Amino acid sequence: MFSRCFLGFWKGPVQIPTLGSLEPDPTVETLISPVVTQKVENRKKIIDDQYKCFEKMNRDMPYNKSGPYCNRTWDGWMCWDDTRAGTYTSQNCPSFFPDFDPTEKVTKYCDEMGNWFRHPDTNRTWSNYTLCIAYTKEKLRMAYILYYMAIVGHALSIASLLISLAIFFYFRSLSCQRITLHKNLFCSYVLNSTFTIINLITVVNNPKVVERNPVGCKVLHFFHMYMLGCNYFWMLCEGIYLHTLIVVAVFAEEQHLHWYYLLGWGFPLVPTSIHAVARKKYFDDNCWMSVETHLLYVVHGPIVAALLVNLFFLLNIVRVLVTKLRDTHRAESNMYMKAVRATLILVPLLGIQFVILLWRPENRLAGEIYDFIMHILMHYQGLLVATIFCFFNGEVQAVLKRQWVQYKAQWGQRRREHCSMRSTSYTATSITEVPGFMFHHDCNSEHLNGRHADDSELVALKTGETYA
Repeated sequence: MFSRCFLGFWKGPVQIPTLGSLEPDPTVETLISPVVTQKVENRKKIIDDQYKCFEKMNRDMPYNKSGPYCNRTWDGWMCWDDTRAGTYTSQNCPSFFPDFDPTEKVTKYCDEMGNWFRHPDTNRTWSNYTLCIAYTKEKLRMAYILYYMAIVGHALSIASLLISLAIFFYFRSLSCQRITLHKNLFCSYVLNSTFTIINLITVVNNPKVVERNPVGCKVLHFFHMYMLGCNYFWMLCEGIYLHTLIVVAVFAEEQHLHWYYLLGWGFPLVPTSIHAVARKKYFDDNCWMSVETHLLYVVHGPIVAALLVNLFFLLNIVRVLVTKLRDTHRAESNMYMKAVRATLILVPLLGIQFVILLWRPENRLAGEIYDFIMHILMHYQGLLVATIFCFFNGEVQAVLKRQWVQYKAQWGQRRREHCSMRSTSYTATSITEVPGFMFHHDCNSEHLNGRHADDSELVALKTGETYA
């Protein structure tokens, strides 16, 4: 048993056991056992951690402090250093079990005599892994909430973005370079949201597919990562365009958009392809779902760089706006209010919130709040951008208002013409067949064929005479 390798004081180099003894006993050192099937990946991770533990114990210097202490040991799942008697030691829960929470703590007690605590039921040295699954149900419920938040957010984003794209394409008066960039950014949002929903429904929420590990799920992952990169690099294109328009105004009249197309749709293909080849060769896990690989930095690195560049653009744009507002001799409060408003409008477009809110708090409650905020910002960003840059856009509202007024006028004209035609027909035919006292003016009681009814007609209608 691994937990018994170091029951006495450590006195020299550790003899690393053979591969035949590398089956950890789940009943040792813990009161609970994970409710999961031991898979090859988990067993390999445990074996790797055990070897690293023994190598560390061989490498570290002997305990040199006075007083009793508990010797360094491997408890079957985790490695523990020499610990002073009468103290607790702790470390984060392991991540190789699905129902273990790596943010919680495992504790181990060294009693006053310098012996690791033994559980009274088994009389074996024991590490307390209870907290690792203490909030499993709550966190599973939270995971489902976040899962459906993501689905709903991306669905709403797709709907709002498609409406926005229809508006941009239908009204040619809105055509300009800035709107062209908006169209491409919105298309990247639509495609990214589409692949995200497909991935969440068909892969993330389907363990059988992950277990079968078909080629299709890896192809889906490739396109998902590609569209994610396109999304952020079109944000960068928006930042470059705005910075050029506001700060480098001399080039604002005409810009070559083919460079933007190359950056937005072409460049993300490079890191995504490199990641796919490296993932296949060095970390070919099922459906490429694992995040425990540094290969993800191949894709995430350029994205973070694009966001940092956008952050610089945002700060420089705000600086120029503040300078221009100061030159107009406005009130200081009004000046800064406009600068803040401009900043808040630019933030969702340029994706700066992913730089500002990059680190997740370790506290459980703070972590849940962080998850809610990030899910809203990530999965509802398309809806937010469509709302700000289309539905709340003054030009778009003016065009829609003109279209609505024009539609009402045309519809009213057609209705009047329709009523006039019905009235003429009614005067020419129906009146000769129906008694006057039963006549009723349809649509317009004051006009017949567009003219006022004369007195003789009114008299005839009142007296009930008929026309031959």
